[in-house]
Amino acid sequence: MPTFEYQAKTSDGQIASGVIFGITLDGAARDLASKGLEIVKIGVASNPNDPLAQPSIPAPPAQPVAQPSAQPAEHAMADRVAAAKAYQAFLPSPDQVAPSTEERSYMETSVWGPLVGKVPLKELAFFFRQLSTMLHAGVPIVQSVTTLATQAQSQKLGVILREMSGHINAGRKMSEGMQRYPEVFNPVMLSLIRAGEQAGFLDEALGVVADYIDREIELRNLYRRLTFMPKLEIGASILIVIAANMIISSMGKQGGLWSPLTEPLTWVFLGPLIVVTFLFFRVGLANPRIRHNWDVVVSKTPYIGTTVKQMSMAKFGRAFGALHRGGVPLSKSLTLSADACGNEYLRSKMYTARGRMEEGVGVTETLRDTQAFSPIVIDMVATGETTGNLDQMLTKMSEFYEQEATTRATQTAQVVGVVLFLCVAIYIGYVVINFWSGYGAGVSSAG
Repeated sequence: MPTFEYQAKTSDGQIASGVIFGITLDGAARDLASKGLEIVKIGVASNPNDPLAQPSIPAPPAQPVAQPSAQPAEHAMADRVAAAKAYQAFLPSPDQVAPSTEERSYMETSVWGPLVGKVPLKELAFFFRQLSTMLHAGVPIVQSVTTLATQAQSQKLGVILREMSGHINAGRKMSEGMQRYPEVFNPVMLSLIRAGEQAGFLDEALGVVADYIDREIELRNLYRRLTFMPKLEIGASILIVIAANMIISSMGKQGGLWSPLTEPLTWVFLGPLIVVTFLFFRVGLANPRIRHNWDVVVSKTPYIGTTVKQMSMAKFGRAFGALHRGGVPLSKSLTLSADACGNEYLRSKMYTARGRMEEGVGVTETLRDTQAFSPIVIDMVATGETTGNLDQMLTKMSEFYEQEATTRATQTAQVVGVVLFLCVAIYIGYVVINFWSGYGAGVSSAG
């Protein structure tokens, strides 16, 4: 079991240091917090095999016994020095240069970044989940981010987190470091973190981001599972046709199997199409204007558009309710929540309500005029505004839409899998029928 070193402040203000065993770092931090210790510093033990390492937390210092007067004074001085060093470890050094906040080049953020600079979603989910747990347990944010940077399996994420730690150490917000890497942190993640920083619930916002990424991973895995067999059958059919034709040719016979996917001319057109499609989704959608036009098309597509809107409404409602509960002004809450909806088309329509809300117009009337919200959302907002429970109503609305959108997305994935399977069946049937037709024609001509 891993061993962690820590420094923590006891209830009487003394600094206690020692080691503790735990399966994970956040689990060890929770154990310390449950014992009434305020964590100052925690990390993996530099010498975990030390026989003096104990899985327990040091007991509070015992009452001093009669000793020469010099020793208690020396002990008190040593404690004060240790405390000063512990707190000094989190202060920026005078010669430390804060990281830059300037935007990176377009090539870095929108071309090379999306192509070769992505961070796996599992890595991001782990980071946000661990950081949420550590902040909730009372671990300082600088120490938390620095510790997670050392645990990051992705080299790029480790570099980003070390830079982010520098931003926080310089007195900046966490989102200021995230916004420099749009190819890693998408607008939904960034907006939710900004909302958490604005309303004072950063640990909760980090947990929401982790849940959002987990749902995205589950949906992608579902598509992979449902499309695995059709893709395998397509690949196998190409290999079978090529292998059969090689065997027939080696026997000196004419003819053989024919498939459109084994023809070079087919790939002259199909190959560039696949490359362009990949570049569009990976690089093209990183451009805000292209993303806006794409979201317009998707939002107006039957069935799929309804699913996308429901997911956007869920993200908006969860962010708006939390910001309203945190006392953030309504106009500011609307802007941050619109950024968090994850749909550029709907976000642009929501932004039109900011001016009217600043003029004092009611929330319900303002949202209705944007024509971006469904009647159900408007009715729930009206009820919440009338009863004074706007944040609760929006949270319930978000939960409903998340469940509904997840169900519809799952059904869509299943339909896509069936359609692909039918397409593959038709393709293989065409290859088989074409072979037997040619074979029969050859037999007839020979007879």
